[in-house]
Order: sequence, then structure tokens, then C-alpha cells
Amino acid sequence: MDSPKLTPGHLPVRDLRRLARILHVMVEKGWGHYVERLRLKGYLPKGAVEQVSAVLSDAQRFRLVLEELGTTFIKFGQMLSVRRDLLPDDMLRELQKLQDTVPQFPAEQARRIIEEVLGQPVSQLFASFDNEPLAAASIAQVHTATLLDGTAVIVKVQRPDIEQIIQADLEILFFIARLLHKHVAESRRYDPVGLVEEFSETILLELDFRREGHNAERFRDNFKDESSVIVPAVFWDLSGKRVLTMARSIGQKIGAEYPSEPVARQRLAELLVHVYLVQFFEHGFFHGDPHPGNLFIMEEDGRLCFHDFGIVGRLTKRDRSNLAQLFLALVARDAEWMADIYLDMGGGASDVDRAAFARDLGASLDECYAVAAQEASFSEALYQFIRLMGRHHIQVLRELLLVTKALMTMESVVRVLDPRFDMIAALQAYAPRMIVRQLLPDLNRTEILGKGYRTLNTLCMAVSGFPRTLARAVQQLQRGDFALKLRHEQLEGLEQHLDRASNRLSLSMIIASIVVGSSIVMSTDVGPHYGDVPLLGLFGYLVASFLGLWWVVAMLRSGKF
Repeated sequence: MDSPKLTPGHLPVRDLRRLARILHVMVEKGWGHYVERLRLKGYLPKGAVEQVSAVLSDAQRFRLVLEELGTTFIKFGQMLSVRRDLLPDDMLRELQKLQDTVPQFPAEQARRIIEEVLGQPVSQLFASFDNEPLAAASIAQVHTATLLDGTAVIVKVQRPDIEQIIQADLEILFFIARLLHKHVAESRRYDPVGLVEEFSETILLELDFRREGHNAERFRDNFKDESSVIVPAVFWDLSGKRVLTMARSIGQKIGAEYPSEPVARQRLAELLVHVYLVQFFEHGFFHGDPHPGNLFIMEEDGRLCFHDFGIVGRLTKRDRSNLAQLFLALVARDAEWMADIYLDMGGGASDVDRAAFARDLGASLDECYAVAAQEASFSEALYQFIRLMGRHHIQVLRELLLVTKALMTMESVVRVLDPRFDMIAALQAYAPRMIVRQLLPDLNRTEILGKGYRTLNTLCMAVSGFPRTLARAVQQLQRGDFALKLRHEQLEGLEQHLDRASNRLSLSMIIASIVVGSSIVMSTDVGPHYGDVPLLGLFGYLVASFLGLWWVVAMLRSGKF
């Protein structure tokens, strides 16, 4: 029987040659049985023979398939390399070896792309342009150049036709994922279509260099007051979707030999951890790929320089609050708190056995903390947490995966700098600052005014409306209009007790209103001042303090506090 013709009418894939190539590599590396189960054997090119190596494991052969298929599949494998809730350890170890090293493309093509995007000859845009790339990666390569005013810059140029290649590969990945879900029952627990959707969203965003430029500027603005951190400036008049021009930072890569002094290495490790904790819990915006190639030490002043903002993470205020509690629970070794926080974040279904999850989590934390503190890995503790979620069929939230990936990469750099660095102690030292930010969120003046006015207005309405509401309730009680009638020998004193309770409640609301109003005055600096202190705000605090003390004394004297 002849093989089916490779035509678009048979398959929802435009690049049928690429599909045939992918199937051929799968068979060649020993995955032909899956090609059969996907019912695609008839679309294999002639001469494809399965070669199952007895020496190589399934995990090794899977990595080799991804490496041979190129950029899209390598990056997909790198995304999978952090999914400990889905994949076994041997598979994760192999996927973590994936490197997207690719050959350079000719400088003539780089120049042509720059001219297409910016609309002018390279000679009119730059005083000099180095034809030899400084670095080459799977999506782009970087050239050094000099602006017309003499400023040294780097120019990141997207690879020719890379967007079309990735789009075609994504189409095939979606096609294979749907077939896996349909024909390979054991694959459904991995949600192959969902994994490809998540990957597609990430990699397509990386293809727009304008987004990367905006990410760099936001990161730069977040650390504008941090003298030890620098982010190169973006030159927007020389940038576009496929070209990004940034100031060139001359520095040294962080590694086993640089910095050379032990004290400097320890100080840099502390700085890197601090910078990432600030990103996670204060900025809610973090660099998602802090490997040594994206981190430099500036030669002239020793500042920490960040590069490549194609992968970033974003955390809402709610995410940050939940994540802070999760980390505090981990440091406190409180498994029940940790389990409750995560499940309340939306990570578990209603039928999850919380008690069993907390019990297993407690055992896992005990194992992690049994290691000497200076050898304990914080990211490993989080990974064990993620692994437990897979065992209990609990959804792993995407924001936790992004944080864990960044934390793992950062911690590996820190271990190179200082193998005895205590990550747990570093987080414990940061915990008080984290707790303060939980109790006193970082609000700007507009937010203070808005929230303060809303609170004050709500309190005033409650105070003014409470007597009427209470009077109506008492009248209904007197008329017996309630469906439930109470009989008590001291019912005649109920109104007096309610009046007394309403007075106390009203006084407490008045005191709270004075405190809120005084806080607004203090934050806006209105009215007369004594030094730097607004007198109206200070007077309000004094009045509130006096009323509060008088109220407490009265309650104590009554014996009914």
C-alpha cells in the first residue's frame, strides 16, 4: 500500500517537509513506536529506520531529538526542564543540559535586516559596525557598534526568517500535542496542548525586541536608586521589532574565577540574593533568566549589570502577598501554613486532601532541613514542594514556576561564587522587611488619599446610620415583628444595653475616623507646620489618643471590658 501523499488536505500543517523531518528524527532516535501510536507512520520519508540504542536511556534519546530539531524544540525542552511536578528526575537532568548554541549568520544579512527595520543604511546610522558578532544565540546575534556621537553600543539583530521557522514549528507542536491527547492516554496527565500553549505564548513574546526594550527600561527604573545595580540604556531611535540597540557595558562575566577575592565573591553573592528578593516581593517584576551570560560585573566600579530581558516574570500585589507568606511558612518549617496558603491561592481543587498534603509536605521539609544549613538549597526545597503537588494532583501555578526557575538559576550562580552561602539564612534575614511590607503595603500618595478617603467616608456613613438602624431594630423588637420571638426575664433592659453598645461602637468609629483623617493630613503635608510635622495631623493624633485612653479607662472601671 502506497504512503499517503503529504498534502495540506490531509494534515492541518503547512510545512509538511518540516513535519517529515521531525518524524524522521523521532524514528532515528528510537521514538518510532510513538510515531506509530500517533498514526503518522504513513507520513514518514522513505528510508527512515528506527535505531534504538541500548546504551542511551529514554531521557538521553529525548534530549538528542530536541537538540537535532533546533531552536523551537530546544527552548521547549528548556521550559520542560523545570516541571518537576510532571517529569522524572532523569528526564529533568537531561533537559537541563540543553544548549541553544548555533552558528553565526553572515554580517551582510544582519546589515540588511537593520536597514529593513530602521529604513536607513547602516553607514548613516552608526559611525562603525563590527561585522564579527560578539555573541550568537538561537533567536538573535549581537554586534558591537559606535554611534555617530562616539557612544559604544551593542546591536541585537534577529536571525533571518526565525519567526517563520518558529511559527511553523509551533503549528506542528500543536498538531502532535492534539494527537498525543487523542491517541496516547498516559500523556493526558501532562496536558500536552496546555504545555504547548504556554510555551507558544512565551516564545512569541521573545520575538518582539521592542517588548524586551521596555522590560529593560522598567527594570532600570525599578533600580534607579540602587547604586550597585546597572541596566544599559535603550536607544529607541535605533530599535524596532527585530533590532535592539543598547549601551554597551564593559565588564566581566561572573564565574568560578571572577571576582578572585573571597570577600568580593561573598559580597556579590549577598547582593545578587538581595536584588532578587527585592524583585520578587517589592517590585513584582523580575529578570527570568539570570544565568552567568546575562550578568556582568562592571570593570570601572564593580556594579552588577543585567542583560537580556527577553524572559521576565510579573507578580501582582496578591501574588506577592501570597508568595511572601509561602516563603515565610517555608522558612518557619510550618507545613500546614504552607499547604493552606498555596491551596487558597487557587492551586488545588475542592477535593484535595489538605491533611495528607500537609503531612507529606512536613516530611519533605524535615528532609530538606536535615541537611547542614550551608548546604541546604532553597530552590531544591521549592522543587520538592512542586514534586509533591504532582503526587497529590494539585495544579502548579505558573507564577510559582517562573519564580522557582529564576531562583534556581540565581542560586546556581550564588553557589559558584560562594559554595557555603546560606540561602535559608539570607531569606530569614530578609523576612522582617518582608513582614513589614505585608503589614504596611507600599502605597503612593494618590493611593493613600483614595484609600484613606474611602475608609473615612465608610466609617462616617456607618456612624451616622447606626443609630437609625438600631432604633428600627429596637422598635421591631418592641412590636414583636421578628419571626423569632425571644423570652427573657430581663428583656426590659435590652434597649439600655443596646444603647450602651451603640455608644461604644460609635466612639470607636469616631476615634478610627480621627486617626485616618490625621494620617491623610500627615501624608499630604497640608496646614501649618512645626518643623516638618503638620500641626493638624499631630493634633488629630493627640485627640484620638486622649479619647482612646479615656474609653479604655471607662471600660476597665465598668468591669465589662
